[in-house]
Amino acid sequence: MKFMKYCSLIAVVLVTAAQLGCLTGNALRNAEKLVEAKDYRGAIEAYQSIVDTKPGTVEAYQAQLAIGKLSIEQMNQSTAGIKAYESVISAVPKSDEAAEAHYRLGMHYYREKDFTAAQTQFDTLVNQFPHLELSHNAQLMLAKSYEESESFEQAVEVFDNFANRNPRSERAAQAIANKARIQREHLKNDEEAKRTYQTLVKRYGKIEGTEKEIEKAKQELTALNASIPEPDDALATQYGRALAQQEATRERDRPRGGVEKSRAMGNVDIQVADSGFGISASEVMRSFGGQGGISGDEQGNYFDAELMIAQFFYGDESYSDAGALYYDAIARAEAAKVKIDPYVYLKLSICYRKVGMHQRAKEVLKKAASRDGEVVEAVISAGRTHYTNEDYEKAIETYNSVIGLNRNKDSEVYWLISLAHKKLGEPEKEREVLERAVAVNTMNTDALQSLAEVLHYRLKERKTAAIFQDLVDEKGDSYIGAKTLGDICYKYENYVQARARYRAAARIAKRLLDKSESGAENRELRNQAIYVTILAARATHRLNKQEDAQKMIDELATEYPEHALIPYGRGELALLNGDAEAAVAAFKEAIEKNPISDIALIALGDYYVSQGYNDEAIALWEGFLEKNEYNQNVQRRLKKLQAPSEESE
Repeated sequence: MKFMKYCSLIAVVLVTAAQLGCLTGNALRNAEKLVEAKDYRGAIEAYQSIVDTKPGTVEAYQAQLAIGKLSIEQMNQSTAGIKAYESVISAVPKSDEAAEAHYRLGMHYYREKDFTAAQTQFDTLVNQFPHLELSHNAQLMLAKSYEESESFEQAVEVFDNFANRNPRSERAAQAIANKARIQREHLKNDEEAKRTYQTLVKRYGKIEGTEKEIEKAKQELTALNASIPEPDDALATQYGRALAQQEATRERDRPRGGVEKSRAMGNVDIQVADSGFGISASEVMRSFGGQGGISGDEQGNYFDAELMIAQFFYGDESYSDAGALYYDAIARAEAAKVKIDPYVYLKLSICYRKVGMHQRAKEVLKKAASRDGEVVEAVISAGRTHYTNEDYEKAIETYNSVIGLNRNKDSEVYWLISLAHKKLGEPEKEREVLERAVAVNTMNTDALQSLAEVLHYRLKERKTAAIFQDLVDEKGDSYIGAKTLGDICYKYENYVQARARYRAAARIAKRLLDKSESGAENRELRNQAIYVTILAARATHRLNKQEDAQKMIDELATEYPEHALIPYGRGELALLNGDAEAAVAAFKEAIEKNPISDIALIALGDYYVSQGYNDEAIALWEGFLEKNEYNQNVQRRLKKLQAPSEESE
């Protein structure tokens, strides 16, 4: 009897499920008909009914995607569309539907010319959904968005990443052609463009479907008075034959379900997660060694054979194949509890970076560094080797890969990066990484000395250079030295050190104030002490100590109730609290109290610029300079703000 009741219950459940499926199918068809009839509001209501009646199902997420598309493309309701897409990503972040939502969001932001937001979406697809064809489309859109936003160096890098990731694709030739075009037209680097065009002809000259790109490349090389190389015969090399073998068996052996069960070529039979390179290690090994593949030695160290072959592909710049092998070899070694050369992790990380998966590259080194302290040292050593060999771009790329993995090493690594930028003749980049080195470790005398030198000799900012030289010469017990270090630490978000340096500057100013007998000097020292105390309060707020920060401003207000910098301090905290209206009012009050001070004036102008109100900032600063024409701080900001419009004219 119980069995009969149980069977009846199952039957009811099955019938109900079937009915719900029919209802969903009918609802989807109804919604699609409404779209065809251009009844978009009715279609959205129909899709929403699916979301409401079948929450948490694939159908519901597909309906949300449809709502997003209709809202943005047909209803001009971008806020609602973005919300629909983001709800899918939030609910099922690793699903195909989430990937579709990322892509559509990226395209929406791209069309709206919000390139930074578009790049975030496209980059997420490249790193988190490499197994999807949509990921490859997103990588091309990422490159285009960099080009549209005039970030030409990044566009070149991403087009190169795409070609590395898809070496057998016709679109790889198009990507390399785009890379060369940008190098010549926008970066004005004919030498690099020439080498890229030559690579294109050599590598793809005999590949069917690339005739248009090859012909264009030859024309450009002729215009550059450069030699036109003979195309490679793809089957003349072992590498080429391996690629042909991969192509022949690729679809048959493609791993399914996101994991690859390693072939029984070695003793260790393990489950290996998808590496993201679009090809399995076993495919690479079989194609390299023929149908029989390559086996390990008698001890079963198959990963040693993988590493040997990986090095071959790595040297040939076939980063997808090399990366798949490195990934599998590491997994096998870890499963066997065998320590592997730390350089293998570095090479796997480089393979990821070369195909554009920078997030995965960082994850590899972070995980490896947490297990083996030698990994970071190995990367730094590799960077030094590139530097010694005068391959400065590779040195920079290598050093950058370990930033953030060992905070005690970061300052040293930034300094090493600065040496490479110095060799490349890039003083502004040299300055930035040196500032970062100092922000991490204010006692790094190598970085302080190098910063003084780049400012003095290459950027001609000799007054600022002298401040850093004094710090090197242990003459840094000065207000300006302590404040300058505080400014750098704050700029690069080291708020603990910023607060400490500002407090040190305040103590120095107060100590000198106690000894001063000059009225004018007293006023200047008092202004300095109040100003850096406000900056210390701002850094304190950044450390999530809002009450402490407010207390510091209140104490200043009690001691100096009429001082013009007090409303400026309140404005800074209001801005951090998200109260822009109160901040602007406070800055204006400070300006009215002391019209010749540039502190609140610069803060207000910077706020205008951050909101895109450039005209307001220009008017504010130009008005100030009419009466204070020699103020260099305001002059520099105004000149920088006006530069883009002057160039366009």
